[in-house]
Amino acid sequence: MILVTACFAIESRWIARGPGVRVVRTAIGERSRETMEGLGPESADASHLIATGFCGGIDPRIERGDLFLARTIRHRHEEIRVDPALLERARRALNGGSEGLRIGVCESADRVLEADEKRALAEGGVTAVDMESGPLARWAADRGIAFIALRAVLDPVRADLPFSADRPFWTAAFRHPVESARAARAAIAAGRALGTAVGALVDALSGRADA
Repeated sequence: MILVTACFAIESRWIARGPGVRVVRTAIGERSRETMEGLGPESADASHLIATGFCGGIDPRIERGDLFLARTIRHRHEEIRVDPALLERARRALNGGSEGLRIGVCESADRVLEADEKRALAEGGVTAVDMESGPLARWAADRGIAFIALRAVLDPVRADLPFSADRPFWTAAFRHPVESARAARAAIAAGRALGTAVGALVDALSGRADA
């Protein structure tokens, strides 16, 4: 079985459900691991975990809507490397020569970072930032489950999101209507792109496509 995780409905809405695939809506950030632990024996036959959803761009070459594959996840002073063979398989499944796919180091943060904080991470060689890849990678590693993080960039390094994961979206829409509308449109496009990309990756890992 392949587990696919995401926090929000808009991140998972376009991911196809089917035999051998389970989509799990996790809690945000560190609590995502608690969600996975709550699966209990249901996760015992999992072969892969694909952590998906949105992320923030750190490398200035990354644009809103680009897809990102993590080569290494940094989380709380630990570095977790994705299996190189699995990463290459994913890259090929996602047409890795395309301009919109980035591969690099993912920083797993405890909250949504602001633009100046993201710029500081760039100096340390970080490519993108999210909130769940670290806890989920550790959960998978502890169980011998192959792990890969596939995300879509919602906010590039030069931009701040008008909303936060710990506050209702309507508060941001009221205070910053133009930016919130733009971010919402970008999120829909990114969610659709993730659905397509996750489908291609699942096919490759399941042996349903050449990879």
